[in-house]
Order: sequence, then structure tokens, then C-alpha cells
Amino acid sequence: MYLNQIISLLSNHRNSDRPEIPVTISKTQIISLVSSSLSPNKLQDQLSTEISEALKELEAQGEINVGSGNRYCIAPPTVLAEVKDNLTGLLFKGDRAYLPLAHKVLNTEQQPTETLIRPNLNNFEVIKNKLFQVGISLLTVDQSIEFLPLPELPNKVILRSPWSGNPFENSVLQYIPQDNFHTQSQHKQKIIKSQLSSKSLLQLATGEYLWFEDGKFYELEQDRVILTMFALDQQKEYPLLIPWDESEGKLHLKGVSLPCAYARWLWSLSESDEINYRTRYIKPDNQPLVESAFKRLGCSLV
Repeated sequence: MYLNQIISLLSNHRNSDRPEIPVTISKTQIISLVSSSLSPNKLQDQLSTEISEALKELEAQGEINVGSGNRYCIAPPTVLAEVKDNLTGLLFKGDRAYLPLAHKVLNTEQQPTETLIRPNLNNFEVIKNKLFQVGISLLTVDQSIEFLPLPELPNKVILRSPWSGNPFENSVLQYIPQDNFHTQSQHKQKIIKSQLSSKSLLQLATGEYLWFEDGKFYELEQDRVILTMFALDQQKEYPLLIPWDESEGKLHLKGVSLPCAYARWLWSLSESDEINYRTRYIKPDNQPLVESAFKRLGCSLV
């Protein structure tokens, strides 16, 4: 699915003046760069679909961040520990330019490309300080939930520059929470301009999302879009219903988009299903944490 290729691609695109900072690139650029290394016989439509699926999966894993205008950037370097007192395997996520530094400061003697880090140290604070000195965060799964953002509607701080243009030149969908739905796409309905009311979340035919308030449109980044969806669900008291097989520890996320921080956190304490990559297997010890996180989003596990 081109996962590693895209991670490498985004990790290697750096700011020329400040190389410690990765830069964003568009989906079109990603498709073009990936296709340059493939056989010319590869169908472009098929490649575009496969790249889109790969980007969604990497976002769900917390490996990349999505900005406005379908632009993508590698996520900040983060190392996740399951618990503080067992540091035999730390999972590296995000910017691979920092991965060799993680191995170096922790003296792992491993290959610098390995994302499962086995440090020779077993002191959480010492490891945290060593990683912090080279710009890498260390979090336990328990700690990471404290940093998970709460759903909220866009505020004036982020609504700075109104979007220019007429979104109703093409088909427009509005996110309207409804009862007993399992995916965010089920909440989207076609809308015409005369039906528009203030504080509405719209999706354009090109995929971008706009927030309409006080007669103006504002483009939102993907993470803000998802948090807004959950906030609207809470406002209307129509929680998103997520299939949860507690007895087997299987959480079914097909058709569900999560904020990057939640996705990164969830993927760190769950395993993929062999048949469906959007189904996550969660061990019994981690199930209360998962339930707490989705309660924080206002979802109902059913």
C-alpha cells in the first residue's frame, strides 16, 4: 500500500532554511513522486486510489498529519511506551529523520531504521530527557490520553482569513448529525445555499471542508474538521455509534475518521486485524482506556 514509501517521502521533504522542520506536500505531488518510481504501465486511476487509501491508513496510525488543501506532512517524532516500568520495547512514530537520533542517544545498537526501539536503559525519566534533548517526545499510553483534544466548534482564534469563492458552484454536503448512525459520511446531506444557516460544516466536491459562520466561509484543516464533527454530534446529542465487540476485543472503525492524536494513541495500544485493517484488536487490560478515550469524543461503543 505504499506506506513506507510515503513515510520516507514525507520525512525527506525538509525546510531548506530549517532542515529540522518537515514541509507539507499535496496529494497530487505525492502521487507524482510515487509514480516516478513505478512501471509506466501502472494505471494512474488505480495508483491514485491506492495512494488515497495509504494516506488514510497512515493518518489513522498517527504517522502523518493532514492540513488544508489536501496537503500532508510527516507527524512530529514521538516514542510511545506502554507503561513506565516496562521499557523493553518503545514504538517510534512520525518523522523518520529523527529515528537514527533516537537509537543513538539511547545506545540501542540496533539498525537505525528499526521503529521498535529496545533501549539498554530502563529508567523512564532518563530516557525521556535523552529523547527530549534531540527533539523527540516520550509518552506512556496513560499519559497520552491527557493530551487528547476535546471536541469543540471552531472559534474566532482559528477563523482568521475568510475563504474566497462560491462553494455552491458545485455540489455541497453539510454535516448534520442524526440518530443511530455509525459513520460520519452518513451524517452528510446535500444542501443548497438557501438552506444554509450559521455555524455549519460543509464539504466541497473537491474534498475540502468549510465552516460557515456570520455570513463568511472558512477553510478548516482535517483535524479541526473531525473535532468539529464530534462537537456537532454532542451538541445535537446524537453520538456516533461505533461497533465494539467487547468479548473479542475488536473495535470496528470502518468509515470513522479520528483526530490524529486519538488515532496515534489508539494504534499504539492495539493490533490490526488480519482481515480488515480498520478493525483493531485491543487486549483486555487496554479496553478501559479505549472506552475512556471514545467517551471523551462523545461516541457510544455498541
